[in-house]
Amino acid sequence: MTTEHSQETKIAVLEAKVDHLIGHVKELTLRVRANEKVVASVSLLGVIAITIIGAGYFAPKAESAPSAGEWIHEMRDWKSRQGRKEVDELIDDSLLDWGIYYELEDMEHDCPEHTEQEE
Repeated sequence: MTTEHSQETKIAVLEAKVDHLIGHVKELTLRVRANEKVVASVSLLGVIAITIIGAGYFAPKAESAPSAGEWIHEMRDWKSRQGRKEVDELIDDSLLDWGIYYELEDMEHDCPEHTEQEE
């Protein structure tokens, strides 16, 4: 009878340990579920934050009125473009002023390419 009694005692002790471990398993399962909810919430907040930042980055920029300095600069540029001549005109005018233009035209006809020796 002592062996039966000792085996029954061992079984009772083991059943108590199993019940205790099942309680721990339930507690750990609840903790894991709570952690999963926290992770899901934080992930959702991160996705929302990135979406808002991305939308702000790729959104068209608002047009702002130019500042006084920019306005003055634009007006000066406009005014300087009104009286501006093309580069070719400026070069031709300066050559005419110096009398070089006609000499260059004369030199073109006197080039060695146009001499009678080549013909």
